Amino acid sequence: MVKLAITYRAKVHKKGLVVIPKELRVKYGIKEGGEVILIDNNGIIAIVPCSKLKDLYGIGKEYSSVIDEMIREISRERRIEASS
Repeated sequence: MVKLAITYRAKVHKKGLVVIPKELRVKYGIKEGGEVILIDNNGIIAIVPCSKLKDLYGIGKEYSSVIDEMIREISRERRIEASS
């Protein structure tokens, strides 16, 4: 099933300011003073919220065992490559 995009309308104020609707700010964790990235893609402007590294801490908690195993595997591979 294809999920349709939800559209929002915003006004551009003097100095180019655009207000991001509250629903989107809450949904994407955009806070006052936070930063977003604007992407110009052939006539479409996308606004992408920036995340600070500390905000991402713990995001993959449920995958910690898989991540730990991947790190161990990479370490093993590096040791093997270094000894050859």
